[in-house]
Amino acid sequence: MSDEKSRLKKRRRRSIIAFEMIRLDRTAAEPLHQQLYRQIRDELKLGSFSDGSSRLPSSRALATDLGIARNTVNLAFSKLHAEGYLQSKVKSGTFVADSLPETFLSARRSEAHPQTERPVRISDRVRAIPDERVGKEFDLGATGAGAGVSLVASIPAVDEFPMAVWERLRAQVLAKKGAHLCDFRGARCHPDQIIIVAGMQQAMLMSAMALLNPGEPAWIEDPGYQQARRVFTFAGAKVVPKPLDHEGIVIARSPKEPLPRIIYITPSHQFPLGMTMSFERRTALLDFARAHDVFIFEDDYDAEFRFTGPPLPSLQGIDNSSRVIYAGTMSKILYPSLRLGYIVASEQLVDSMAKIRSTMDQHSPAIDQATLARFMTEGFFLSHIKRMRKIYSERRDFFIEQFNNLLGDRFILQVPEAGLNVVAWLKREEEFPMIRRVTLEIGVRPSTLSFFCIQAKLKPAFVFGFAAWTRAQIRESLLKLASSLK
Repeated sequence: MSDEKSRLKKRRRRSIIAFEMIRLDRTAAEPLHQQLYRQIRDELKLGSFSDGSSRLPSSRALATDLGIARNTVNLAFSKLHAEGYLQSKVKSGTFVADSLPETFLSARRSEAHPQTERPVRISDRVRAIPDERVGKEFDLGATGAGAGVSLVASIPAVDEFPMAVWERLRAQVLAKKGAHLCDFRGARCHPDQIIIVAGMQQAMLMSAMALLNPGEPAWIEDPGYQQARRVFTFAGAKVVPKPLDHEGIVIARSPKEPLPRIIYITPSHQFPLGMTMSFERRTALLDFARAHDVFIFEDDYDAEFRFTGPPLPSLQGIDNSSRVIYAGTMSKILYPSLRLGYIVASEQLVDSMAKIRSTMDQHSPAIDQATLARFMTEGFFLSHIKRMRKIYSERRDFFIEQFNNLLGDRFILQVPEAGLNVVAWLKREEEFPMIRRVTLEIGVRPSTLSFFCIQAKLKPAFVFGFAAWTRAQIRESLLKLASSLK
């Protein structure tokens, strides 16, 4: 045996994956590199690796073993690199990444309480929606007309649609069983629990309308996302601002205070103060909701962009009593004008949510949904998150450095573990009116913290963003602000 073959054999022996179990179908429509990528990825997700067992064989060795071109292996490896599963070490080879994407975003599970579902009290407005459906079929309006030549208006020629092709693609998507949410946010759901919406505000409005009758209480964080106050007010709720401490929303209440029907929270990254809700507060909140028949609306704001510390589970992922309505949006991850979000609701709530959605606007653009589905299933979504997390982390570090150097004499910067904004507290409160005036004059316009408050009385501060600008733009803006204040 030649030295080269002996060396390759030793590398294969130290490999972390049983590559002899890989099966590549040369007759399949799926390219060979995609098949290889998918099987290696699935193996890595299931594995547990130590420093001594995290090495992959070389592309040459793997190509030889599988009887395929080396370029095919390189394509699969490059995709795994881009998504954060692999890392290269100079002159050492290819290794499993220290933190897999699933490790960063997945969540541990709580089995403290068995899952129980009590009957859900639906709002009067939902009960009043005219409903001529049979069972739980979705209300498609006029397009739901039955068979026969009825000459009903606005019916397209659906018999000409390539249904076989569509069903094949649909089956591939549904086979993922909510893969992004289950794999990366620790959610527990199946496709029938997911409702596509036109963003977070619509998700909040639908949830409020499903559960609240006019005048019933809704708790929201104070300070908090200003649109939550507007949406719950629009839905007729009595908005009750709740204070925050370093662990998140404070759930204490006086004996005479009415119980809420719904509690709105941003546990992954509270906006605008930036704290991450502690695990203890999360479990306490779930216990409160379970004991008092309360629903929690979990806005998973900026969960993908956490920069320090291990991930904490989504509330929905540790909820065993179907108390959590989980919602997310693609606006911050992809681009704001893509008005796509999602709700994960308990099975008892899904039908009411669907009725409300069909009453509002029936559905989100099908082309955008299909494109996003392909973007996710083909791995681009995860690689984009990984790339943007790196960019945002670098911009965040640069902003902190420059801000402290240029403006540290006037502000104390509060840096959160996640998210795309920071809070700058004034060292001298009396300077607030002057600084506010200067920011408006020069066009560097951080938000005032008081803008996000209802009853909360906090010290003067400004909320700065850093994600959308390059290092040069960040430095130019901070220099402009610092020189103007002098």
